[in-house]
Amino acid sequence: MINITTMLQIIAGRTSRDSGAVWAGALEEGEFESDGIEGEGGAVVAVAAMEEPQISLTFGVSLFHCEACLLPLKPPTFKCEAEHVVCGGCRGKHAVVCSNVGAYASCRELDAVVLDAKLPCQYAEFGCKSLVPYYRAADHHTTCTSAPCFCPAPGCELAASPAKLVEHFHLAHQWPVTSVIYGRPRKLAVPEPEGLHVLVGEGDRSVFLVSARALGAATAVSLLCVTANGGAAAAPFWCKVWAELPSNKSKMVMITTDVGTSDLARGLPDHDDDVYMVVPPALLHDASGEVPELMVLIDNKPIPAAAASPTPRKIKVAVLVLQACVCSRHKRVVQDVLHFAVQDLPA
Repeated sequence: MINITTMLQIIAGRTSRDSGAVWAGALEEGEFESDGIEGEGGAVVAVAAMEEPQISLTFGVSLFHCEACLLPLKPPTFKCEAEHVVCGGCRGKHAVVCSNVGAYASCRELDAVVLDAKLPCQYAEFGCKSLVPYYRAADHHTTCTSAPCFCPAPGCELAASPAKLVEHFHLAHQWPVTSVIYGRPRKLAVPEPEGLHVLVGEGDRSVFLVSARALGAATAVSLLCVTANGGAAAAPFWCKVWAELPSNKSKMVMITTDVGTSDLARGLPDHDDDVYMVVPPALLHDASGEVPELMVLIDNKPIPAAAASPTPRKIKVAVLVLQACVCSRHKRVVQDVLHFAVQDLPA
């Protein structure tokens, strides 16, 4: 293993050698175990192309935390005359509380360690394989798509990925699970109050919950997307939900809205925090005795014009121009192809 004193000298900024030189010196002195291949007579043959060796060490977190903001050090780092190490952006804040600021010295050796000190994502058990720089760990964890979601059933404490939750919903709670094709309506039964229906998008396997709650004599129906980190990023979906009588479609209620998101850590959203459709008693208990159908259509939000992909016409022009370049040995062919490519474009 690498000499611990040397490593600590790098972290404390007490050596002028750069980190690359330290690793090279450690290799020359045999401080790393070789992963070479054993040859004849027990000799170890070094692997020609070897990645830089990696080590795992344990340090007190104070070595990696700023003395001003008390958060993980963000490079570039600096040291005052009193040996206090701070983030580059915290020098002004530190000057207020330290009487020995004087001139700051750059800690380039420490920067090399801070930039390369990584730890596994805290959601590794849920599928994230990232090794995250320590100073960026908090940002990663708030946006990690492998963060767990939760079962909203009262008394159930399962935390798992959305895909695992679908299996749990079906096996443990017997909630119906239905696949949906984006852009096409799907017919469901109106859930009983406090009932849930699980929808799974074809293709991306996004998970949606259709829930129903009693609202006096009426029923409030809502839809959300089960998303890690409580929907740190807005779900890229909108939905249209309506209830109607099969034989009299004039008797209907409908709502169109963006799909909300939740990791369900606090259960299903309250009415005050949710957008829902109210199915009135007159529709739930029609004189004809018919049971209303619930129709759900989920689709991707349209791409903003500025970010839209090239139009088919532009793509066609690009392809034809490329063909013209390939055929450039034939001047007449080039002229004909380019003429066809631009003849129907607006002036």
